[in-house]
Amino acid sequence: MEQQIVMRGQSSTRSFIPEISSTQNDKELYAFKQGNVFLLGNSNIQYALSLNETTGKLSVLHWGPVLSTISPLLLPHDDDVSGGDEHSSIYTDFPIYGDGDDREPALKVSRRGTGIRSFDFRYRGYTVQQSGKMGELSSSSSLLLPCTYTEHENESKTLIVELYDEQSSIEIKLFYTIFRDFHAIARHVEIINHGQYPQDAVSIERLASWSIDLPPSPHEEGYSFLQLQGAWAREAREIWTKVDYGKYVVSDMEGSKVHRANPFIALADGPVSEEYGIVRGFSLIYSGSFQSVLQVNQMGLVRVNMGMHPDMFQWKLDPGESFTSPECVAVYSSSGLGGMSREYHRLYRTRLARGFWRDRPRPILLNTWEPFQFDFTHETLVNLAKSAQGTGVELFVLDDGWFGDRNDIDAGLGDWYPNKEKLPRGLMGLAEDINALGFDFGLWVEPESVNPDSNLYRAHPEWAVEVPGLQGIQMRQQLLLDLTNEQVQDYIIDVMTDLFSSANISYIKWDHNRFISNPYSRSLPPDRQQEFSHRYILGLYRIITTLTTKFPKILFESCSGGGGRFDPGMLAYMPQSWASDNTDVEERVKIQWGFSNVYPLSMTGAHVSAVPNHQVGRVSDWSSRVALAHFGTFGYELNMLDLTLDEKKQACLDSKVHLAIRHLIHNGLFYRLRNPYKSNWPGWMCVSPQCADEAIIFAYQRLKHTRETIPSFLLKGLDAQKKYAVMKLPNENPKCTLLYGGDELMTRGLTVNFSHDFQGHLYYACQEEKYRGMHNSVAPASE
Repeated sequence: MEQQIVMRGQSSTRSFIPEISSTQNDKELYAFKQGNVFLLGNSNIQYALSLNETTGKLSVLHWGPVLSTISPLLLPHDDDVSGGDEHSSIYTDFPIYGDGDDREPALKVSRRGTGIRSFDFRYRGYTVQQSGKMGELSSSSSLLLPCTYTEHENESKTLIVELYDEQSSIEIKLFYTIFRDFHAIARHVEIINHGQYPQDAVSIERLASWSIDLPPSPHEEGYSFLQLQGAWAREAREIWTKVDYGKYVVSDMEGSKVHRANPFIALADGPVSEEYGIVRGFSLIYSGSFQSVLQVNQMGLVRVNMGMHPDMFQWKLDPGESFTSPECVAVYSSSGLGGMSREYHRLYRTRLARGFWRDRPRPILLNTWEPFQFDFTHETLVNLAKSAQGTGVELFVLDDGWFGDRNDIDAGLGDWYPNKEKLPRGLMGLAEDINALGFDFGLWVEPESVNPDSNLYRAHPEWAVEVPGLQGIQMRQQLLLDLTNEQVQDYIIDVMTDLFSSANISYIKWDHNRFISNPYSRSLPPDRQQEFSHRYILGLYRIITTLTTKFPKILFESCSGGGGRFDPGMLAYMPQSWASDNTDVEERVKIQWGFSNVYPLSMTGAHVSAVPNHQVGRVSDWSSRVALAHFGTFGYELNMLDLTLDEKKQACLDSKVHLAIRHLIHNGLFYRLRNPYKSNWPGWMCVSPQCADEAIIFAYQRLKHTRETIPSFLLKGLDAQKKYAVMKLPNENPKCTLLYGGDELMTRGLTVNFSHDFQGHLYYACQEEKYRGMHNSVAPASE
């Protein structure tokens, strides 16, 4: 890309004031330095940094759409500040504690020998990585962190900017990856200690993966931000907050699960809707404690930091060592929240998820938890599987209770061998019988925890996370295993390897039902105990990387008491996650809506369960539960032995519907139509990504009222020039289907009738040509 940089003189506070003019804004991909400006971009977005050649510091010029000029003169700035506020008016790209900036730092480091926390990091050089991007970051001690990746060299470019402090011999590498095909930038940070003596060791006390300063909003509405707050059985609740002066913190300190808050925020600049307005999303690829900080200072500048939670993290960096942060992926959308979500969906589905199952449709499963919980035998399991024959189920999953002395939550966790009283022929015998009935066989495990009442704990109490001299804090009658201990990691890898090889297992549900409460490891020295939480996650990633590599054709699903581990770190290795233990249709509408802000439907576990619902006791009709469950991986979480013949026929029909539409669930463009937090009639839809020739629509009524006209559902993403056949699914009379113009469906909308509370409908729309290939006759809407 040709760039002209015009130097307009020198001021007392800045070396140069550049104006950048671009003659090739349609360039697909670029990352370069010219003069004192770094520019990254593709055909949709740009990210510009300015280097102050006097101070050696970086500042942010622009992050947004492709522009013909980028001038610092148009960045709001008060030139008359003094008394220290001059440091608070700089648009810093990576703020470091001790630089005179009183805002939230991205990095805080202290020298262990002297306690000094002030450094003078200055620009030293840069490189541009042209050869694509690997899917893992080297963190420390040969342990890896998951990240986004590319499959071809021309998909991305990575700018690496080097900062260096001469006195401490500490180097900082800032990584900025721009993707050719996504409106996204991925960032992470590497800290390297080039010291030569033991006293040169430093402590990393705080490290954000992403930090940026933004100008005051030019819109009257100002900034607001979205977070996904939650709890067990109430995950991913949308919380919107108006941004004003002060500090806003979204964080989770559970250490190994994230029910309370998801590692994601979205910052809206001015008025925003699903398809309109400026939104910047931030998503951390990490499964441990995190913190997002939004801060508006006295000058009105807005700072956004995202990274590991500083209260749960500190790292000793000895001479010769390096440390790498998790990756943060930020998306810029000028097409509202929906535009942001669709970028994350495409990126995470195709360049975060990996392996055999990334692009494959997910099997329809039947899970044994709600039918039996802990009370089952080989015979009752086989009978349940027999009852599922002819219903469309493809995968039979044995949940908790199959191992050790496991008859309730009090005992057996950690003893990963079959309970011979329940399963006298073991897992192999059960899997053979299940396979003979025409189903694949799956299994539930929870390898990271242990019951004190277990053979594993009695043999190795030192492997549990307990502080010497104190009674371990139990949750769900279990303790965590010390995953910072490589011996424990190896044990779990070996035991799970033997287990996964012991039968024809095609699916693993990896659960995690408690969090880190009393971090301590017998394998870590005193000066590294504060590294426990991060080392635990690194140990977890080593375990699951090893196992998913050993068993590439097993479909792994992440779970943590429901959606407590619905995060990009786990989804890098396990391409789907159980969204919530709460399968009630009214609750699930909000849960699945919330997760859809950042995670694609192909990653969202959703099942049809029995009523009254096990979590809230609510009763909803079968078709509504099915319609909602279609917008996820789909399956059944109920006792099919209790179903009548007609109910089984209905399940078979619904399963056939899912088989026919799951390509849209996996690959379709997702549009949210109406918000369950604002409307009595929420809805959403998926549209085929190539030519918008087909779509599926979910329409829902929360409460029935008398004398009330239901608003139409304005469809999105269709071809305005095409006509569409629209039918309700399952469709008993397809020849009566009418045709509607795509422009009419998006302007006037689809009318839907409801008859009762908590009712959902599923609709299918396809272009006229496609529909005529399916059926011989069709009536136009005017008839």
